[in-house]
Amino acid sequence: MGLTKLGWNAERDEQFAPFLAKGFIPARVAVEDKHFYRVWTAEAELTAQVTGKFIHESRRDHSVLPKVGDWVAIKLIPNEEKATIHAILPRRTQITRKTSGRNTAAQILAANIETVFLVTAADPTFNAARLERMLVMGHESGARPVIILNKIDLCDDLDAKLAEATNAAGDALVLAVCALTGRGMKKLAALIKPGDTVAFIGTSGVGKSSLINQLYGEDLMPTIEVREQDSKGRHTTSWREMIFLPKGGVVIDTPGMREFHLWGASEGAKETFPEIEALAPGCHFRDCTHTKEKNCAVLTALAAGSLPRERYDSFVKLQREISYLRDAEKRAGWETRRKSDRVAHRVFNKRG
Repeated sequence: MGLTKLGWNAERDEQFAPFLAKGFIPARVAVEDKHFYRVWTAEAELTAQVTGKFIHESRRDHSVLPKVGDWVAIKLIPNEEKATIHAILPRRTQITRKTSGRNTAAQILAANIETVFLVTAADPTFNAARLERMLVMGHESGARPVIILNKIDLCDDLDAKLAEATNAAGDALVLAVCALTGRGMKKLAALIKPGDTVAFIGTSGVGKSSLINQLYGEDLMPTIEVREQDSKGRHTTSWREMIFLPKGGVVIDTPGMREFHLWGASEGAKETFPEIEALAPGCHFRDCTHTKEKNCAVLTALAAGSLPRERYDSFVKLQREISYLRDAEKRAGWETRRKSDRVAHRVFNKRG
């Protein structure tokens, strides 16, 4: 398939010019599996591996490795359907979260996307607070976030559920669909233009793979029925994968996430709570935290009832988490520098 169908444009032409002069070929990462990848070129699908330089640099920062959706410069291996990845073009957008566990590091889920579909189910698992966290991640990516309310066939009061989702959405579009019956799928498909790249994120069991199967026109992605007793599902996607739709457009499916750990989400939080951002200029202090300051426009609106308490509480909780992550990131950076200094000191003494 042509590179244009994969999202290549004039900007990429300009970025790739230095690599083209050195004999490299442009490709896009479709599947990531540790240090091995499947990449698409204008003419073929190849197995690729990163160079030793990438592996060395990734010991300090995993984000330097290619991710699904990345545009890369590759060198073909003669007489084999294989290649080596030598460079990554600048990422225009990227979906990032904090790695799970105690580690303080960024994990890139997908790169160079135009729209991120935040999938939630209109069943008992619906959670407005979790949806707000997904929105922060979506806004922070630089892509357009769209909320997909799936499984509407399982909802007794769709209007109420839509109102709840819309209230949490801020300015983001909310679309009600059903992957099982096909309801709303035409509207969803219309949001994916030829040459566009979109990503689906959400927890396990919300129906991401079923939605992709509907868009593709056949059962391309495996699906597993959720448990009836708690409406929870299992992971049916074990790695991030890029899929080319027959009618144009590229879809990136991601594994279901149990938790949405935020990463560097200051701007994303502002866009997720536009009503609070609109009030902020009326505060007396420019660096107002909207928690205890005098003459705070946000607290005034909260006391007057014009700002819902649940939205305010969600905002404050997210701000505290973002502040904690910033401090943790600084501590991690300090610890890394300290270890590097110790290593350099030992090497210097050994040489001396």
